[in-house]
Amino acid sequence: MTPRVKGQAAPSVLLVDPSLFTAPYDAALSAGLTASGVQPSWATRSLRVQEEDLLGATPTLPFFYPRTDGPNRRVGAGWRVVKGLEHVAGLRRLTREAGRFDVVHFQWAAVPMLDVRAVRRIRRERPVVLTVHDIQPFNGRAVSAAQSRGYDATLAAFDRLIVHTEQGRAALLARGLAAARIHVVPHGILPLRAAAPEARADDGRWRVVLFGRLQAYKGVDVLVEALGLIDTRTRARLEVIVAGEAQLPVEPLLARARMLNLGASFTVREGRLSEDAMAALLRSADAFVFPYRTIDASGVLHLVADLDRWLIASDLGAFRTMIGDAPGAGELVPPTDAKALAAALVRSIGQTPQAPLATGLPGWAQIGAMTRAVYESALAERRP
Repeated sequence: MTPRVKGQAAPSVLLVDPSLFTAPYDAALSAGLTASGVQPSWATRSLRVQEEDLLGATPTLPFFYPRTDGPNRRVGAGWRVVKGLEHVAGLRRLTREAGRFDVVHFQWAAVPMLDVRAVRRIRRERPVVLTVHDIQPFNGRAVSAAQSRGYDATLAAFDRLIVHTEQGRAALLARGLAAARIHVVPHGILPLRAAAPEARADDGRWRVVLFGRLQAYKGVDVLVEALGLIDTRTRARLEVIVAGEAQLPVEPLLARARMLNLGASFTVREGRLSEDAMAALLRSADAFVFPYRTIDASGVLHLVADLDRWLIASDLGAFRTMIGDAPGAGELVPPTDAKALAAALVRSIGQTPQAPLATGLPGWAQIGAMTRAVYESALAERRP
């Protein structure tokens, strides 16, 4: 396929999110790309039972995990092996179908040592772009040297890399990647469904919510330790809720909470919430907490940014950029510092933000235009 010249017909782009890991972001980006004249399609999986179709009218190609995800979702060690084989099959189908598009844009490199082979094949004929959502490989989890090498090789295989912050750009430069290939495209505010806040007990407690997939890098254990450092009388004024689909063992966290006698001050709601239930929970919060160990951009932060709630977050990535640039919107604390987090939780009680958090962030139409510019630069590089 001959690369398009800037100003000609809109480029067609196949975006890749095999596990549909960031559906709200995917939907918002699709709208922004469409507004900028790009024709987006998605290579992903089928929807799970009771999962809402956030991509709507955007064409979707269910290339991945027909037996282990979607309506047939399976979990367990044995099924992970099957899912790995399905990932290979999905990549093969992706490679075959990529010829129908001008650009292929990965959102995640889920299995770097496998993905890099598909990227190299596709790149023979057309540009391939990756959005690096997680700057620290595997969010700081201990992985084998082979996996680490696979991650670096995968990054090097793409024509262009997109990050959300200048800190993200600096992190990729530090890994030896060429500056000309790295583009900063900010994360936009994500729309939260209109819903009435969920009913709360009239006990005067200050509700602080940590929401999202529960993974080690999100620091739930640090939050538990921080609550344990707060004196009993003050802690009784707090209601901390951790909610989301668990991707780590929850029982050790609950056992530690019991050991610290956290009682009603700490609750875990394990499991995926519907869009309505999520909106009701988030709108019921007085404050939000993000005790992350590592991050570049946070979808949850961008989901709650318009709610005018006090924010407590680790001094990292988009938290530093957004909260640090909006004095009076919240408080930043050093990552993994339970004592500092405890003090910030106490200081949050009764706080009302003095500055809007979302000021200065681009809208999705602008983000779509910025992303299209990345595509156009990659296409122009291949022009005869």
